[in-house]
Amino acid sequence: MVDLFEIFAPSGKVVYKYEQQKNFRPSIINSFVSDILISERKDLSADDDEHYDSADFVGTYTSDGYTVKYTKNDEPSLYFVVVYSSLTTYRRVEEFLRTIKLLYLNSDEEKFDAFFKLKLGDLEVSSDVLADDATNEKPVLTPVSKIDLAKNAKKASKKGRKWGADGSVIENDVSDVDLDFSTLDIDDEAKTDSKLAQLVGDKSKFGAKSKTGEFLVSDLSSEIDSILANSKANRGEETSSVKTQPFGFLRKYLGGKKITREDITKTKSLLIDHLVKKNVAPTVASSLAQEVEKDLSGATTQSFTSVEETSRKSLEKALVKLLTPNSSIDLLKEIQKKKNNNELPYVISVVGVNGVGKSTNLSKLAFWLLQNNYRVLITACDTFRSGAVEQLNVHVNNLKKLTDSEDGISHVELFQGGYGGADLVAKIATSAIQHAKKNGFDIVLMDTAGRRHNDAHLMAPLQSFAKAAKPDKIIMVGEALVGTDSVLQAQNFNKAFGAGRTLDFFIISKCDTVGDLIGSMVNMVYATGIPILFVGTGQTYTDLRTLSVDWAVRTLMS
Repeated sequence: MVDLFEIFAPSGKVVYKYEQQKNFRPSIINSFVSDILISERKDLSADDDEHYDSADFVGTYTSDGYTVKYTKNDEPSLYFVVVYSSLTTYRRVEEFLRTIKLLYLNSDEEKFDAFFKLKLGDLEVSSDVLADDATNEKPVLTPVSKIDLAKNAKKASKKGRKWGADGSVIENDVSDVDLDFSTLDIDDEAKTDSKLAQLVGDKSKFGAKSKTGEFLVSDLSSEIDSILANSKANRGEETSSVKTQPFGFLRKYLGGKKITREDITKTKSLLIDHLVKKNVAPTVASSLAQEVEKDLSGATTQSFTSVEETSRKSLEKALVKLLTPNSSIDLLKEIQKKKNNNELPYVISVVGVNGVGKSTNLSKLAFWLLQNNYRVLITACDTFRSGAVEQLNVHVNNLKKLTDSEDGISHVELFQGGYGGADLVAKIATSAIQHAKKNGFDIVLMDTAGRRHNDAHLMAPLQSFAKAAKPDKIIMVGEALVGTDSVLQAQNFNKAFGAGRTLDFFIISKCDTVGDLIGSMVNMVYATGIPILFVGTGQTYTDLRTLSVDWAVRTLMS
């Protein structure tokens, strides 16, 4: 494992330091400074190229059984140094150093510390240690490969669905995903024990504790990708034709002149086509294009600035404004406030059409809340779909095993009342809240039946449910795959709970399956003004991320 990492100036001032153990042997760094930085010994090796570019060069130095890898930055003048046992081989240490250097130079101190820990976890995965010389060091949690939203797009399988008059849904085909236990026989639960580690996924990238002790879900991986991509672009490492550049389709409309009505008409048409290709609904794309038109109308482009650049900035501004929440999405703060006022339980209801992953994402929410040491009561309010209760039971059993407490207190339980009609749903909801109060649960998470959004008969029970449960937050799960129908889905669910009660948040599921076609999240926010709390990025309990508006805008503009 990495024993020491330092960033320091030629003067000797250390600006960042990581040690596996306190007071790691200072003689190693002292020898490195003396032999390489002061004496400038010439037997260092350039790992990639004899005629190295100082921006990419990674040197190697060995001393007393340790390997020192280092790289330098010219402005500001800094050395980036990593030290580890020579018995260990890292397959990507040079890439690690170059990446860390870029992240340090392009992020603030607090974010860099989190970035560093994420990338260090990736590096440790690539280590090979001689078995005969293995030590008793603490094992390192092995992260799985990061999901690249832009590259690992999967084609969604189509499902035949039948809707009953009572709101129940029968699916002809069930997607084979790790967290979908809807077809799992309850007698098979023991078979899932060996999969617990896989179901947790990469916890190191899920999030981290803040200084105040809260476990915060991360969007750091997306931010890292953005930083590295920007750095490469600035250094000219990525070249492409005009047509493949972001908004290259507008570049032929030259700037330095007054923008005409013809320019605006052509620009609007191109922008709408571009957004529709990203899964943005035509009505939403047209509205965003009108925002651009307001900025362009009667304007004159700056010197050496094209209509493309002016249009790009205008659309970027409109997207940032749309996707940036205009109300608080700090759910932990609200839960803690209610706890401090002795007003628990905090009730959260999860709704949506069938097949979007409500139960799966409810379980992800539960796992996150459990990381914050809350007691969670998961409530089965889907009394229509056969197997819904059993599916939640499997999730709860998994979560129990993952969050066992030494004090013997169960931190997660299932509350269920079997199957029945809409009246039973309200009874289960109110009984669950009473049970939570009596037994000291902090949070009640309520699963609900999937329902067709454009059928008033199926949507009607949501109003009585909301009146009975009085949830603190109602979260709609919408999938990234749905496309333009997401507008009506969001609008119909938003007005289904009666006067004065709307949705509070969205969770956009299956974002790992659509590549850069993320227009559904734009559609849903545009249609309702409701912010996005999380996005689902995979099939494990830790595949939940906060939305990076910067990442979303870049993806939509690409």
